[in-house]
Amino acid sequence: MLFSEIYSAYYNTVASIITCSQHGRLDSDSLFKIVQESAFPESFMTIGSALESGKWPLIKKDYSTNIQNVPTMPLSILQKRWLRALCDDKRFRLFVDDETLTQLRFQLKDVEPLFTERDYYLYDKYSDDDPYDDSEYIKNFRTVLSAVHQKKTISVEYTGRFGQRKRFACNPYKIEYSEKDDKFRIISKVKKYQSILNIARINSCELTEKSKDDESQEEGLPCNRRASVKLEIYDERKAMERMMLAFAHFEKSAVQISDDVYQLTLNYDSFDETELVVRVLSFGPMVKVLEPESFRNLIRERISKQIELMKRK
Repeated sequence: MLFSEIYSAYYNTVASIITCSQHGRLDSDSLFKIVQESAFPESFMTIGSALESGKWPLIKKDYSTNIQNVPTMPLSILQKRWLRALCDDKRFRLFVDDETLTQLRFQLKDVEPLFTERDYYLYDKYSDDDPYDDSEYIKNFRTVLSAVHQKKTISVEYTGRFGQRKRFACNPYKIEYSEKDDKFRIISKVKKYQSILNIARINSCELTEKSKDDESQEEGLPCNRRASVKLEIYDERKAMERMMLAFAHFEKSAVQISDDVYQLTLNYDSFDETELVVRVLSFGPMVKVLEPESFRNLIRERISKQIELMKRK
């Protein structure tokens, strides 16, 4: 069931009242306050009177309770199916340890997943995804994730684009995922510069203590900001429809200029800019970047790098 009375405001309010009573902090005023904040305005006449009169035998006249266990809400079928779907996702192991995943799979073994990979088809997607089942990849990912949460520096051995190995220290502050590439990347600070590293290219990494010279890991790191880009779309091969699907989760507005030409304005977080550039380029000549000039320059740089790579092959 998607909706159940167990998860209604009444049940959650009474659970909060019982918890407050278990901690010895319940009286008439606090009971009224909990009902006022958690339920509906008229609910005190129902919940308050039912508890204080003993009609609902959960609270005694002295506002104590015989209930010893803290009230908890069981997972709904919908929540269980969603969790089961996550357990089957190949990327889930990156975020939970093996023991926790084993326990979850055992507890949900009789639950049908809410969705599977077969329910989705991603067009124009690269096939060289990250090795999510590789033990070293999982270990490196979790190390980077710990560094992000703890705001620590990591020592990295990294294979560059042309096969050269390097060792350096970096301060990761965000992990981003590219749906088109099916890869995870680190947005980090290497020395004084922002750098984007593919986690799959990390051979090894480990947490290190911040040096005394590094007064603040966040100093000099770019801040997330809201930005926008205006695109001109030539509606060939259903380009406009595909654009609306590809950018469904972005705030946007569209204007039709002529029969087969549209202008689309996308609003986005600056941290998503790299992914946005990749997605816009995937539409080829059907899309033209009108503004801002900084985004046009990013497109030019990306195309120039791709041309250089093709020349070297």
